[in-house]
Amino acid sequence: MSARAAAIAAVVTIVLSMSAAAGERCVAIDGDTLRCGHERVRIEGVHAPELGEPGGQQARQRLQRRIQSGEVVIQRGGRDRYGRTLGRLYVNGNRITQTDLRR
Repeated sequence: MSARAAAIAAVVTIVLSMSAAAGERCVAIDGDTLRCGHERVRIEGVHAPELGEPGGQQARQRLQRRIQSGEVVIQRGGRDRYGRTLGRLYVNGNRITQTDLRR
């Protein structure tokens, strides 16, 4: 195998390992973070108050209702400075955004 082919194979392996995992069982830690097994996942593009701040509990409840409404898929994309996985959240094939969690 050439060096170029090996590099392409390595990139494909990394991309596939970061792809979405379907049907994950997760719980909302707060309004923008999930716990899926032992992993904490920070949802990209969603900003919510912390639990101790006004609206924090309601934000967590909204996110929990949303993830309970269907199949959860997370497209992983790296880590933040706190060690949480960064990811895009999909429920029933629809990406969850800031606007979705305001309702």
